[in-house]
Amino acid sequence: MVTQNVDGLHQRAGNQHILELHGNIHRWKCFSCGKMDASQRRLGKQISTCSCGGRLRPAVVWFGEALPEAELTAAFDAAAHCDLFCAMGTSNQGYPAARLPFAAHSHGAYVIEINPEPTALSEKVDLSIRKPAGIALPQLYEEFHAARVSKA
Repeated sequence: MVTQNVDGLHQRAGNQHILELHGNIHRWKCFSCGKMDASQRRLGKQISTCSCGGRLRPAVVWFGEALPEAELTAAFDAAAHCDLFCAMGTSNQGYPAARLPFAAHSHGAYVIEINPEPTALSEKVDLSIRKPAGIALPQLYEEFHAARVSKA
């Protein structure tokens, strides 16, 4: 799974093998050495420090920073090998991540866009659903489940 969420929601939902393109707010990264640290906690006004002495910051991609190369490469590899790609709740304007659904489509994946507003992707996908994900996903599940039951 590829996500731009930074809140750990997918992990709490039980998903595994998550590529976090924008990092994770629950981890820390050292300004000096770049080391990632999940154990540090910020205490009040005290700024946590790394074992190298550098200051720690949330391990998320801030505006103007590049996406982590390893995650981005793995995301494009996943897009090139998937059968189904769902783009949900995105304006599809943040590049290079906005190219992922196009990459999946060009490799033969069925691409679904779920978004209340149309995007640059809308006319190029196999299915575009103009609803919030919280409404569209339960409806898709019910339709999929009903189709499976009727085939049995």
